[in-house]
Amino acid sequence: MQFILTGTASGIPVAHRRHASVLLRHGQRMVLLDAGEGVSASLLSQDIDPVLLDAVLISHTHADHVAGLPLLLQGMHLAEREAPLDIRVPPGREQWFRDWFAGLYIFEEKWSFPVVLRPLDEEIRVGEELRIRPFPNRHLDRVRELAGRHGIPADSFSFFISGPDGGAVVSSDIASIDDIAEAAATADLLIIDSTHVAVGELEAYMTAHPELTVVCTHVPPELEPEAGRHRPDDASGASHPLLFAHDGMRIDLENHQ
Repeated sequence: MQFILTGTASGIPVAHRRHASVLLRHGQRMVLLDAGEGVSASLLSQDIDPVLLDAVLISHTHADHVAGLPLLLQGMHLAEREAPLDIRVPPGREQWFRDWFAGLYIFEEKWSFPVVLRPLDEEIRVGEELRIRPFPNRHLDRVRELAGRHGIPADSFSFFISGPDGGAVVSSDIASIDDIAEAAATADLLIIDSTHVAVGELEAYMTAHPELTVVCTHVPPELEPEAGRHRPDDASGASHPLLFAHDGMRIDLENHQ
């Protein structure tokens, strides 16, 4: 089971990072977790054909996690993809995505492949071996009341991935490490948002869970000096306890049990 960090920027645009996305690959199966701006180019730069994606899972609808999705779909259409694409989105946002796509002329009658929009409300099975369990976090709690006044749900999710090589948590954006602490305690790998979690808080959690490999993504500009000191191409086997991601970083998960 391999994770490719195809977008590692925070919500602030920078020249050398694309926005939030993580590719999960196991054998011939590929699932994209979030689709921030630049995801299509990032996949291609890693010699990954976006047409071959099995599914796209959207954790929440902040622009840095979803803005690259329409162009990703357009590229698949122009490449004449035919297989349906499963897109899971936060519950209650399905019609918003349909309206968004329609405004971009992504019409079912015109498109080369069916876009299947479903709520992110149950475990996703990918092939015989991969299981992806979305679980809620508190990232959008601070805008929940205002969003409600506009009639918009404010749900955000993290992901627990299990397969033959072990377990991993991809946090997406969170309110604090408490959002993923219980799930990560049973995992081998944690790919975590480093914009909303203090480095000291992460180091304390790692001390309590020494077997856990932790990779920081969603890297804000103020952490770039730290990230620049620790940029391994492959996190497996790296000795530094806290790793900072860069676009294209690959992590091969081995079962530590």
